[in-house]
Amino acid sequence: MMQHSVPDRPVAGDWLALREPADAAAREHSLPLIDRLVRHWEERPPAGVPGSSAAEPVVVVDLGAGTGANRAWLARHLPGPQRWILLDHDRELLDQAVAAARAEGADVVPVLAGVEELGRVLSEHPAARRLVTCSALLDLLTRQQIRELARVLAEEGVPALFALTVDGEVLLDPPHHLDPSVLGAFEDHQHRGELAGTDAVRLAAEALREHGTAVDVTPTPWWIADQAWARPLLERFLADRADAAVEHRPDLTAEAHAWLRTRLVDCARGRLRATVGHADLLGLPPVG
Repeated sequence: MMQHSVPDRPVAGDWLALREPADAAAREHSLPLIDRLVRHWEERPPAGVPGSSAAEPVVVVDLGAGTGANRAWLARHLPGPQRWILLDHDRELLDQAVAAARAEGADVVPVLAGVEELGRVLSEHPAARRLVTCSALLDLLTRQQIRELARVLAEEGVPALFALTVDGEVLLDPPHHLDPSVLGAFEDHQHRGELAGTDAVRLAAEALREHGTAVDVTPTPWWIADQAWARPLLERFLADRADAAVEHRPDLTAEAHAWLRTRLVDCARGRLRATVGHADLLGLPPVG
């Protein structure tokens, strides 16, 4: 069983709202992965579930569902009827996601739990075609949680689509001499304890392949420039990195604050551009 782990920094709903347009633009790059997923379902006969058929809803388990942005985007790109199992440890975010989904007429089932409950959830929701998905979650898991996630997926023979996991690339233009110090401390903070951080995609790919799962990874970077939503997202992005850098390395307090002041001025003047690396991972169990 996965060890239960409630994040020490619950993800704020306002941050999820700020990043949604950048996420949506980035995820257009993952459409070929969704095409491969659909072909996998078409090649795999709906066997093993008594009374099931291809006409039944696809059951999608959304880990760390947050405010429901992953469901809202992905549901438009998946075929046929769908039943979404929205799983999150944060009741307030889960309630928000469920309300938004039901307002759209979506078939949703809320589950207040962490990723360690995936095996139980899958056992309670058999279907001819299932998918486990998440967005911006893998880097918040421990290495052991990722290994266990891969094991459960392999045992159940369920495909996975893990979206928008950070890969550590952050390019700011124009550059600043303190970028390496502050951004490096932030990345070290992401790896505190046993957290996978920016190694998450690589670790997940390795763990899935060990179980015979075919893995495909595609870059889905944020490109932030002069879009209407860019400035508030950049300001929050910069502030969060400065805060985490100081938390991880208090000796950087003065430098991080100076860096943030300068970067916020760059933002206000419309001078700052950012590329933030992310990747989407598709895992497909063997057909047959």
